[in-house]
Amino acid sequence: MDPLVVATFAVVALLEVVVPLALGYWFVRRFGLSWRVFVLGALFFIAVQVIHTPFVLLTQGPLYLALLPSGTTAALAGIAVYLGLMAGLFEEVGRYLVYRYYFGRRGISLSRENGLLFGTGWGGVESMIVALLVLSGMVSYILLTGDAGTIPLPDDPLVREQVEVLRALTPLDILPGLAERMMTITLHIAWSLMVLAAVVYERKVLLLLAVLWHTAVDAAAVYLSQTLGLLVTEAVVFVFAVIGLAYILWEWRRMGVRAASLPAEDVQ
Repeated sequence: MDPLVVATFAVVALLEVVVPLALGYWFVRRFGLSWRVFVLGALFFIAVQVIHTPFVLLTQGPLYLALLPSGTTAALAGIAVYLGLMAGLFEEVGRYLVYRYYFGRRGISLSRENGLLFGTGWGGVESMIVALLVLSGMVSYILLTGDAGTIPLPDDPLVREQVEVLRALTPLDILPGLAERMMTITLHIAWSLMVLAAVVYERKVLLLLAVLWHTAVDAAAVYLSQTLGLLVTEAVVFVFAVIGLAYILWEWRRMGVRAASLPAEDVQ
């Protein structure tokens, strides 16, 4: 067991919780917002996943088997697009419904500031869930690679091979997960603003664009991680995240100009 690997696990898990909370805190203090919007983003993400996750688990297996006769590469590409599309549809349509029907009824302004905070809560709670998985991985690493032999292992070559993979871990194998979470939070904020714009400007084409963008990111991540490896996957996600950041800045200015041009009573 490498103590540096354990420490990296712990730091990554901690930052995956602290960073979204710190970002939410900054938005709340900077723009005088309510933590309620952050919490709503987190709760509605979970609500969407309660439907999304079982649906995908039930359908992806039969779909992959149906696609398999066309070849493993084609089947992988098909399932990657399917998983991306399901994530895009469930999450972006979910965001749209929350903005369109919930915010107004609860007296929550459809402002660019609330869009940022809502997206931070949405992506932030996903990051926190991943942090729990990282902690679980850390515990498994400690138990299975500790010198004391905490868990007796069966004399199975496959089990021994998995333990050797764990023992070969380095901090550099764990850190990309943290970078991915930061990039994903950026994308969730961008998608939240795009869907908010679809509601504010009454342009459903923006909702469609958010669905397609989300589909592209998730499909690329699934396919590339299985074919070209982690580094290429993270590089592609990084490009998407940079585009997301550019969109956030652009949409922020556009919504600011719109808000300034409207009478105060018309600004939602």
